[in-house]
Amino acid sequence: MHGRPTLARPARAAALAAAAALALSACGSSDDQGSGDGSSAVAATVDGQTITVGDVQRTTRELRTYLEAQAASTGQQPQQLEAANVLTLLVQTPAVLEFAEQEDLPVASAASMRSDLAEVLPSASDKTIDFLRANTAGSQLDQATQEDLVAALDEQQVTISPRYAAASNQTPEWLEQPVEEQLPMEAP
Repeated sequence: MHGRPTLARPARAAALAAAAALALSACGSSDDQGSGDGSSAVAATVDGQTITVGDVQRTTRELRTYLEAQAASTGQQPQQLEAANVLTLLVQTPAVLEFAEQEDLPVASAASMRSDLAEVLPSASDKTIDFLRANTAGSQLDQATQEDLVAALDEQQVTISPRYAAASNQTPEWLEQPVEEQLPMEAP
């Protein structure tokens, strides 16, 4: 997929650190316009598997609902989540789950996670369920194991849509324009 940036190692490591510290908290956004599952446009491709803009939008909405329920149960203000951060975490989810399986880490099954979330998210998407499973597994990792996971994430073939590329500081070359080639703005 020419013209689309790949996710660099520093962005992966930062996202992994964010996921570990996340325990489902981040910053605000407005990427979930309307209802339904959203667009089928490609947000990212990970090792040949597609994550759509609709997947990102739905997972963002569902995680926000989850965060609001968590906050309500603790009496705190709910944390908000940016869609670009959700995409980064969705990109990592399959690798985290695979890594956890290879390392024999305990990971909740999709069915048990669904059951646990039934009251808050009665019809959670598979992407949301897998993300929450991966988040739980990732929170169990010590520093050395996190480094091994970052190495596994480095092996992924990831392509990010320009729509989300700025969040990972990955501006496509066709959007960049060297300073010396920029034309000065003319006064009217």
